[in-house]
Amino acid sequence: KELPRVLAGMRELSEKYGLGVANVFHAGDGNLHPLILYDANVPGELDKAESFGADILRLCVKVGGVLTGEHGVGVEKRDLMPEMFNQVDLDQQMRVKCAFDPNHLL
Repeated sequence: KELPRVLAGMRELSEKYGLGVANVFHAGDGNLHPLILYDANVPGELDKAESFGADILRLCVKVGGVLTGEHGVGVEKRDLMPEMFNQVDLDQQMRVKCAFDPNHLL
């Protein structure tokens, strides 16, 4: 339902950052896999691409989506967890993780 709004927002972000984006997604469930196009040989372009990606995720959460739909959060999205969860939620998630991984191996 929000897919057109998100795609329009991604176009605006593309213009803001001066980077292209190829939109690959599962239209049925709205699972996005944006491919941000940048040149790693241009100083600062990787940082712009990472900020662009974070803004896409913020947009998705703002319209009721989630940070990840089929993969783990990982390093790329870890710092964006507070966009979706409050501190109580995050603390509880950490307690569950510690219960199953007391030695912090995972």
